[in-house]
Amino acid sequence: MNVPTLRGSRLDDDRRNQLLTVVRAEGGEWTAGRAWALYRDRGWAPCRATARKDLQVLARRGHLVERGPENGRIYTLNHARSPR
Repeated sequence: MNVPTLRGSRLDDDRRNQLLTVVRAEGGEWTAGRAWALYRDRGWAPCRATARKDLQVLARRGHLVERGPENGRIYTLNHARSPR
């Protein structure tokens, strides 16, 4: 019996879009810890790794700028890409 997985699903995209909406509204520097705290407050995402991956995906898509060392990445809104 095949069990459908939610990984790579519309739910992932919905969560990432909501994260991007909050990043646009609040601005500032975003870390995996800050995103994870948002997820916990809203009852989303079971682990910090999900928050980290979502930030990475948004950076790859050009919405965020990624900087800092690999073990302490900071993400900020890419103002050249995102609507104001």
